[in-house]
Amino acid sequence: MRKIYLLLCVLTLASCGGSGSSSVAEDAPVPTGDAPPDANTYPDLSWEIYAPADVNMSESGIKEALDYAFKSTRNTQGVVIIRHGVIVGERYANEKSQDSLATSWSTGKSFASALIGIAIDQDLIESIDVPAEDYLPPWVNTDKSDISIRAILEMRTGLKKATDGDANIYGGGINGDQLAYALDRVPETTPRTDNWVYQNTDSMLLAGILETATGQSVLDYADVHLFSKIGMNADWWTDELGHAMTYCCIDTTTRDFARFGLLYARNGRWMQEQIVSEAWVKESTTVPEGTDNQYYALQWWVSPSGGYFYSAGASKNNIYIFPELDLVVVRNSLYTKMGSSSIRTGDNYHLTLEPLDWSNPEFLSYITNAITN
Repeated sequence: MRKIYLLLCVLTLASCGGSGSSSVAEDAPVPTGDAPPDANTYPDLSWEIYAPADVNMSESGIKEALDYAFKSTRNTQGVVIIRHGVIVGERYANEKSQDSLATSWSTGKSFASALIGIAIDQDLIESIDVPAEDYLPPWVNTDKSDISIRAILEMRTGLKKATDGDANIYGGGINGDQLAYALDRVPETTPRTDNWVYQNTDSMLLAGILETATGQSVLDYADVHLFSKIGMNADWWTDELGHAMTYCCIDTTTRDFARFGLLYARNGRWMQEQIVSEAWVKESTTVPEGTDNQYYALQWWVSPSGGYFYSAGASKNNIYIFPELDLVVVRNSLYTKMGSSSIRTGDNYHLTLEPLDWSNPEFLSYITNAITN
């Protein structure tokens, strides 16, 4: 029975899991003092917690958002609301806390996009408009020479879905090699025409590109050039051959996911250091011209009417970013890490619980409407 249950989780790439009811994890807000938080405020080793009024937000609006997220049918593990670099709202499910691991699912795609931008800034990748085969040796002298890195980032490679289905990459790929599973597809249409197709296998190709470009594992590169820079501790799952699963699967806390959101809310800048170039932040969160999907950029989702962009993972493991409001919201689902390691094989897998009902606009409206100035 457990094998059947796991198979269902794999097919949806949105694992299933246990239950929990909401409880508020609240520390006493710090006094406003002489220098209230603003767009230049960043967390140090820990976040400061302020009352919503200190950042021109209403407490009632924050409470409405948290109450919405923690309705029993929504299976929320944690929510953190950040404005001007400080926490103004936070709650966790019973038996969970600010130290509990959450998982990204496809929100990991946005992290991979950030690493591509960093590698370009470091001249390790020439451009996203070069053929992907320059960084994917198995594609050299094949029928995939017209596929650029840009096409991969846009989900417009024109490649057919993998033989066993796109979601089944999570099941192990080819003999435990998920990168090989992603590489082993055939062209179906011309790249970057009106053929947007959301494929985890496209995003998995970013692992191979980053490995070749940097000469490092994706996690090692991310640790040095991204995670450590923003004070984030994260574990990125790999396949059996050590390739990071760049379409998903970063484990960290809800608070640490918020650090990544704040980095992008601040145009790639963290304190005095430009971690990701402002140009890449803008390009990667802008829907490209000519696509038949008006909501997808370069591994980021965009809400033009809502004034925000976001990384979206199965079970609504999302990071919402409102740059003009200097606002970041993170919502994670209930998560249990199964097994003894972060190598996706056998009994090592993610167990999460999908919300039975969820509306991004409704949840976020409580928060944005709480802003008084």
